[in-house]
Amino acid sequence: MSWSDVGGWLKSNAGTGAVLVGSLLTGNVPAAVAAGAALVSSATGTNDPTEALQRLQTDPASRVRLAELQVQEQASIRSHLEKMTALQLEDKQSEHQETQETIRGGDSSQSVLVRTTRPLQSWASLIAAIIYIFITPEPDGVVLTALFTLPCAYAGLRGVDKIVEMTGQVRMARAVQGKP
Repeated sequence: MSWSDVGGWLKSNAGTGAVLVGSLLTGNVPAAVAAGAALVSSATGTNDPTEALQRLQTDPASRVRLAELQVQEQASIRSHLEKMTALQLEDKQSEHQETQETIRGGDSSQSVLVRTTRPLQSWASLIAAIIYIFITPEPDGVVLTALFTLPCAYAGLRGVDKIVEMTGQVRMARAVQGKP
């Protein structure tokens, strides 16, 4: 068992008093995880994540103590959460920048093959999808999804994961601000 498991339990079961501590423990910034682990260790009296989770689940006094510690350290916790969010956003921005540079590099390549491959693949897939719709009595959704993937990606529609990711960022921002 890890501190991340303890954080997951805190976020879903311990009530509003420990949600921020749970967010620290489930993050990917070592300093934030260490701060969360220190708070839980102080509240439960153990450095072992398994024992700490067991005490949090069975001893209401340890949850109350954790809530008290969270209130005392709220500014520090929010600072750690802000740093975690900033690092995640920087990572996503860097990833996006790299993707854009790769696409631009291909689009401005001196090689005709490299420059035309993505657009031709997209157009061929779009034409195949349209033909498939008209010649098949009952088109299969999986086949249509596969055929429309390249033209949609080429048009900039990268996927549902972006919507889910934005929703998670909104929740994280609300947690940092102390809003439900």
